[in-house]
Amino acid sequence: MSLLTSTEIIRIRDLGTLNRGDEVEAHLRNAVHYRGRVEDTAPGIGVVWIRDDADGRRAILHAEEYAIWLIRTVPFESSMAA
Repeated sequence: MSLLTSTEIIRIRDLGTLNRGDEVEAHLRNAVHYRGRVEDTAPGIGVVWIRDDADGRRAILHAEEYAIWLIRTVPFESSMAA
C-alpha cells in the first residue's frame, strides 16, 4: 500500500469560503498572475490578500479583476496488486 496525492483546482466564486493559509492562484486572461497563501479576506468588498510565492510580497486580489482558484493537495491511499 502506498500514499499518493492528487491536486484539486477549484474555482472560488465566494471569497467567504477561503481560509487563512489556503493556497490560491489568481488568473487573468487564462494566465497565472499570482500564486500564494491566503492571509486575509474581505468577502463583502470582494478582496483577498495573499503572500505571493514568487517574491514574498503581500498582494491584494480583487475578485472582479481575477479568477481565483483554490489549489488543494488531497492524499489518498492506493493498493496495488502484486
